[in-house]
Amino acid sequence: MYYLFLLCTSLLYAGNFVSGKVLVRYTTPLTVTDLRLLLAIPLLIPLVWWKERRLLPPLKSIPFLFVMGATGVSLFNIFTYIALEWTSPDDVGLLTAINPIAIAIASYLFFKERLSLIQVIGMLISLIGVIVVISNGQWSRLAHFRFNVGDLWMLAAVVTWGLFAVAGRKAMEYVSPYMSTLWASIFGVLIMLPFNLPIHLTHSNAAFWSYMLYSVIGGTVIATILWNIGIKEVGPTKAGIFLNFNPIFTAILAFLLLGVGVTVAQIIGTVLVIAGVTWFTLVGHKRNHA
Repeated sequence: MYYLFLLCTSLLYAGNFVSGKVLVRYTTPLTVTDLRLLLAIPLLIPLVWWKERRLLPPLKSIPFLFVMGATGVSLFNIFTYIALEWTSPDDVGLLTAINPIAIAIASYLFFKERLSLIQVIGMLISLIGVIVVISNGQWSRLAHFRFNVGDLWMLAAVVTWGLFAVAGRKAMEYVSPYMSTLWASIFGVLIMLPFNLPIHLTHSNAAFWSYMLYSVIGGTVIATILWNIGIKEVGPTKAGIFLNFNPIFTAILAFLLLGVGVTVAQIIGTVLVIAGVTWFTLVGHKRNHA
């Protein structure tokens, strides 16, 4: 059940990437992020009240909720946008494939959560699949990869996502996934908004607001709640491995919605990712409980 939630999270995040390609034609990426958070928070407030009959989190959870807002909501996006000013989207895509590894390292440092050899093998198989999908099987892209300032910013973004995952696990010792989603969003927008005032939206139309509606409801509210449920129930390391489905679902949605072709390399990469994630979650789980 929870693995299905995480699979849906990856699908929703992928949809957010596709919608983001349209939204940034109208305004800056930072404005897109601020707008979707400002619109998501009013939706989250009645949802949290309906589920819990309270809106304020306990004091013990606030430091962890603030870290969630500062890392996964604010710094991850800011560092990613800075990286894109200095490096190519291909390089950024390759570096985001390190996200599950960053989460595993952060989980070990903060929770002493170890990986078995079986799980490491599954993670590596899945990582290879992601690289095949992103590089489209053109290994020359990897051969010509060189670190620059933008790549270092993207590595910083990956680190912040690892911290976001472990902070979420700690926060949800005190609050529900719904409450953590609300307050991480509130803290995140409070951190980002001062850097983006006044918000400039030069022009918009029905297409802009339809994609923004998806980004708010699907890519922010539902996706983040499902992600936080996954973090709470299976832990950040197992949840993180499902992020490797992001480029696969992005390629599928780009094909369906934008007419971008699917290649043989992407199909091979997809098979490798599915095999790696299955090996990591099922075989690794059985070994750990043997």
